[in-house]
Amino acid sequence: AKESYHEFFKKISVLSSFSDNEVRLFTKYLHRREFTTNEVIFRQGDSGYGFYFIFSGAVNIYSNHQTINSEDPGDLIVRLEKRQYFGEMGLLEEFNRRSATVMAAENTVLLGIFKPDLERMLEMHPVLGAKFLRETALIMANRMGQLTREIVSLKKKMKEFEQRL
Repeated sequence: AKESYHEFFKKISVLSSFSDNEVRLFTKYLHRREFTTNEVIFRQGDSGYGFYFIFSGAVNIYSNHQTINSEDPGDLIVRLEKRQYFGEMGLLEEFNRRSATVMAAENTVLLGIFKPDLERMLEMHPVLGAKFLRETALIMANRMGQLTREIVSLKKKMKEFEQRL
């Protein structure tokens, strides 16, 4: 039997503090989107307005995508799989431009929440909306911390390399 949305979200660590009722309410604000292998979900530079959870399948995230018509998606950054998520900046920033191209790595089902859904959630269920915003901010803070650690590591490696020259 297929996993229910409720079971799926209870297994996502960033939503682990949600009660059963909060998960049930949260799923009412989601939109299911299906993509086939190599289908573009969004392109680098597109306007961003949604946050996606991978319900099934996987996506590849690419940087340095040059044009909308290009067949080359760019440099692979990461592959994300079931229960992972992406696009949180598109949900929170006012005039967000996507910083990467995302393509389905295989047949993939995404559950997305978009800015109007979040606004409606905040209006109808403010505690739930605030809780989701807090979790989304934590996702962004964790990713920023990871990026900072990677920059420090790269700078150290560059310095070591320069000293060898």
